Amino acid sequence: MLLVCYLAGCASSTKPQATDYRLRAQQQERGEIRVSAVVLSAGEALHHFQLPMEKQGIQPIWISIRNGGQSELVLQLLSVDPDYFAPSEVAWRLRKRSSLSFEALQQQLLEQHIPVVIPAGQTLSGFVFTNEDPGAKAFSIELFGEQVYHSFEFAQLVPGLEADFVRVDFEKLYPAEQYRELDREAFRQYLQALPCCTLGGDQRSDGDPLNLVIVGDGRHLLATLVRRGWDLTETLHRGSAWRTVRSSLFGAQYRTSPVSPLYLFDRAQDFALQKTRSNVDERNHLRLWLAPVTVDGQPVWLGQISRDIGIKFSSKTLVTHKIDPVIDEARLYITLDLVASRYLAAVGYVEGVGRASWEDPKFNYTKDPYFTDGLRVVLFLAPSPTALGDIDFLSWATPGL
Repeated sequence: MLLVCYLAGCASSTKPQATDYRLRAQQQERGEIRVSAVVLSAGEALHHFQLPMEKQGIQPIWISIRNGGQSELVLQLLSVDPDYFAPSEVAWRLRKRSSLSFEALQQQLLEQHIPVVIPAGQTLSGFVFTNEDPGAKAFSIELFGEQVYHSFEFAQLVPGLEADFVRVDFEKLYPAEQYRELDREAFRQYLQALPCCTLGGDQRSDGDPLNLVIVGDGRHLLATLVRRGWDLTETLHRGSAWRTVRSSLFGAQYRTSPVSPLYLFDRAQDFALQKTRSNVDERNHLRLWLAPVTVDGQPVWLGQISRDIGIKFSSKTLVTHKIDPVIDEARLYITLDLVASRYLAAVGYVEGVGRASWEDPKFNYTKDPYFTDGLRVVLFLAPSPTALGDIDFLSWATPGL
């Protein structure tokens, strides 16, 4: 599956044992520089260090750097995590969980930390101790020297999370002959002709408005959003249901909480992403469906985005989230988030949702009112970082109530 294959990465050329975490390492090469990296799961970290690092929110990343150039390079640790943990800090936090003395544990972790200076002609490896990200992690490895700079971008799944999109075989959603390549004008007309909204849990009533379109490779899309702090979404099972209740009742943060299904193309969302605040009652979340069309040779993702601002009782689902009624604000948020990512090539707006005024609002499946100018935002991803001044603003429709 496209998303899984990308985030899982290719195997490293290092010689690992059969159960070595390095089997999952992604490897990138640029000229004479080769970088391999892999994020350890909680179980892998426990097995390797004999320490429950996840109890302290610590997530080790193993990195190997081959410097085949003529001058030394320096690893910018802040590119991996601007708030990384120093080895001594890890030792102090976990000193009561180890059979070693603090001094011995500190020395052990220092020896396993990756050196910052990579001499010319050498390959060095080691760990950086980062803050935990559940499900998926995005990070950069920046190397610099005298008149030399290299940056390698990584995004990886972290084993252990039952992510919702893993159940989807994206290559088999549609037969090959069903896909249509559209030019920009035909694409605009296609988007305008779509239903106003997703369908709710009964698959008959309108759900939240279909107010988001993203054009771009799914692997690149997911990596870009993960880098911006969006988290994967778990499937609904007994454990995830309990964690959701606990987060709502007691304020515990749960960054990968399940989201309820909405429907398009006779199926629930292909995957969902979210940004939570202190608990699951307050979060931005989006759902995406792969469409049977392409534009500019790129896949098209149709979506819905809204902001949860609390919880309420509902005749449809007993208890549900209440969405921000000014639903265009969430549409603005994802637009600005992709602007900030520097991977936005073009943005436009099309009709199709239908205007809903303050005096005459629309309602979603759980009877939340919402107001909108009736437009969908269309965001084209750039394959490489793009300057803000180079973003193309398409003259299709003008947003605003």
